[in-house]
Amino acid sequence: MLLQDILKTLRNRNGFTQEKIAQKLFISTQAVSKWENGSSVPSIDNLLALSDLYGISLDELVQGSPFFKKPYLVGSKYNLKKGFLFLVVWLFISLLFTGFGYQPFWLFLLIFIIGILVVFPTTFNDYWIIENDGIRIKNFSKKDFPKLIQLLSNNRTTIKIEYSDIISAKIVYKTKQRFSPFDFSFDMFYLQICSKDKIYNLNFDSSVKKFLPQFVTFLKRHGINVIDDNNIVELLISDKSLYEHFNKSE
Repeated sequence: MLLQDILKTLRNRNGFTQEKIAQKLFISTQAVSKWENGSSVPSIDNLLALSDLYGISLDELVQGSPFFKKPYLVGSKYNLKKGFLFLVVWLFISLLFTGFGYQPFWLFLLIFIIGILVVFPTTFNDYWIIENDGIRIKNFSKKDFPKLIQLLSNNRTTIKIEYSDIISAKIVYKTKQRFSPFDFSFDMFYLQICSKDKIYNLNFDSSVKKFLPQFVTFLKRHGINVIDDNNIVELLISDKSLYEHFNKSE
């Protein structure tokens, strides 16, 4: 997202007119207008003043999101400690459901095994890491039993995509069709990376607002074509709920 668009979006989000901004910064309305149409850029002093006015960092003002240090983890990283913690918690749940020994032992064992075979593989998912020279993807098998083996052995597939190999990056948001008012499942929200040999869909997590606007600028600096047909970045900078925005008509 260009600086001129960020400045306009922030001004509208905070309910200011161009005249009001000009008054607060002791400049002309024409200067504010030029910033927003891209014919000029604010000086360092004015950028600092705008940063104070909106209560955000310079990174957020110039690039749309706070500075994020690389490597940056997107998703939940899995390790054996987390796997062991799950087994302990599920052991407690199994004992709770069987009355801590009141029910037959085979029932406890059945619930515990179901947790390991069915619940455990769905608890942990793929994640990816933004690095200075590329994107590192940590993948698990799509099949439950091979994924279970990978979890128990702390072994997963690692794919490294250099930025020079990425042709385009598309921000995708797809609403999920819901047939019940009690269906609160998540919509699909991911970054589709098109490299020279394959397409990868990388799921976003709840921290997306903290890094995506700046990450888009970072990708563009590497000469990567970033596609944002639904203006996701603008919505994030405007502090709008993506779920409410895309599901408002439903």
